[in-house]
Amino acid sequence: MRVLDLGVISNNERFRRRAELVARFFDFEFRLFKNDEDFFSNSGDYKGISCVVLDCSELTKPNEVAGQVQVAKQAAPESYILTVVSSKLSPEDARIVKTSGASLVIMENEYFSSSKPEFILSQVIRSTYFPIKALDLVQGTEVSFPIFHLLSVNKRFLKIAKPGYKVGKDFLEKYADVGDLYLQRSDLPAWVQYTNLHSTEGAESHLRKCRLRFLQLNQSFLNLILLITDQSSAASFAQGRELFEICEGFAADLLDSMADLPDPWSVISNSAIGDFGSVERAPAIAAYAGILSSQARMGNPKEVMIGALLADVGFLDLSPSTTEKVRQNRLNDLNAEEKMEYQKHPIYSLNQCLSRKLPLSEDIKEIIIQSHERMDQRGFPHHVRSDKLNEAGMLVRLCWDLDMRCQVRMGEKRVDIKEVKQKLSESATNDTGNYSFIFLNKILKLLNKPENNGEVIVV
Repeated sequence: MRVLDLGVISNNERFRRRAELVARFFDFEFRLFKNDEDFFSNSGDYKGISCVVLDCSELTKPNEVAGQVQVAKQAAPESYILTVVSSKLSPEDARIVKTSGASLVIMENEYFSSSKPEFILSQVIRSTYFPIKALDLVQGTEVSFPIFHLLSVNKRFLKIAKPGYKVGKDFLEKYADVGDLYLQRSDLPAWVQYTNLHSTEGAESHLRKCRLRFLQLNQSFLNLILLITDQSSAASFAQGRELFEICEGFAADLLDSMADLPDPWSVISNSAIGDFGSVERAPAIAAYAGILSSQARMGNPKEVMIGALLADVGFLDLSPSTTEKVRQNRLNDLNAEEKMEYQKHPIYSLNQCLSRKLPLSEDIKEIIIQSHERMDQRGFPHHVRSDKLNEAGMLVRLCWDLDMRCQVRMGEKRVDIKEVKQKLSESATNDTGNYSFIFLNKILKLLNKPENNGEVIVV
């Protein structure tokens, strides 16, 4: 029996068509069920279902919705249940639904008009694994989690080690040149424990810790975004502040870890996965921005990282048609209405953060709102004059471009970060009107700086 990626419970043709478009875009294996009874009767055809999208948009009473959720939960107890409710329901009603067993609650209008379904489903279904390096495993140690290898032919994960497996020399030699191995996201706490347990003072151990800090930043950021998305926690400002502070802590830890590395760039480019135009790219962009901010002494590195993390949260508010083109890097194909919408996403980002009362400094707010502005006023959303541009905002945009060039889909060969930095340097120099001369003078020294016996020369 196989695991089904996505199960959609709805008898509404429009609802089903929206889910099917998302599933086909991400190549999810999916099945449509007419109602909860159909789902209860036929969900046993599968070993498991990664995610269930439950249509409760026509129900007006929260207890009725809760009943539907409980039926779905009973049939698929291990599944992530995304519940779509009527836009007429109050946040308190949504909280009742959440306590009944729903993993996440979104409103009907968001399901049809925003890109939140794309983000949630891609994270829940496709991003359930995170990459590690074979060299991060220590010979002679026992693992408490399964380890997977991604098959290049069918993009399926093959389990190559079970919990309790003792890592041997043959195993490490076999997978040393494979590239990435993978762990399930749910096993991140176990990976943290393993890494801390086997930490030493050597260079390899420090690299392992740095990669771990990046993974922790990824997870804490995902938790924050899912909270922002969750309609059942609209009044949970304290929880939002708590998750924000956790992100801040991991950002600071990552900065400290990268400060002692001769080549922090490769650590991030080799650890990040995700697609262009998606919110999940933010931790990689933030890490690159933190490196340059620290080395160029440009802004407060931690605030620059936080600004970069939150600058594209507004992608969640884009319409499905705009999102599809942005995710495929087809910005030139945006029509006038879509282009106007896309260019407002920094405003959407700031509004999302303010609506959750995240404790942002004025500098962070300015970084978010100026993260796509240009010197020649051809940026967006406000076409800021050159003398009013924030260097930290330009830095985030440069790192957005850097990350776009570094991106690799899961299972593909990694790019050479040194080559990417060189091409970015050439592009930034040739694109007159993009960055200020003073900004370029600082940044190009860092992008093109020479190496001395493998160690970075800090400018």
